[in-house]
Amino acid sequence: MIDLNYTLIIQLTVVLGLMVILSQLAFKPFLKILQARKDHMEGAEQEANELHRRAQELMERYRETMAAAQAQGTAIREEIRKESMAMEGEIIQKTTDEAHQIVRDIQMEISAETEKARADLQSKAQSLSREMAQKILGRKLS
Repeated sequence: MIDLNYTLIIQLTVVLGLMVILSQLAFKPFLKILQARKDHMEGAEQEANELHRRAQELMERYRETMAAAQAQGTAIREEIRKESMAMEGEIIQKTTDEAHQIVRDIQMEISAETEKARADLQSKAQSLSREMAQKILGRKLS
């Protein structure tokens, strides 16, 4: 049978005293350190999640900005292309008009020179025909 004496009370007192002392000196500080570590880890995880969310927002904003810039670049390119096509048409029209004017000027010059040559040839032909008639007839014509 169990013998209850004063040593049991002393042992029980020592165990309870050690529990109180160890609780104050070891267990509570250890639990505080564990809680602080847990809090720190949760804070770091929340901060990492917030940074990841912000990075995603920045990436989306970057993509939107790039898409807008590409659209603007395409619009500018198209506008420049239209302007250059219009300028090309104007230059071609101007050059064609100048070429037609040059051709008309040359035709008029040729026409004038042809008329001048005809007039010269006409007068020379009359002069030659008179000379030939004089030689054939042997006398001067009036």
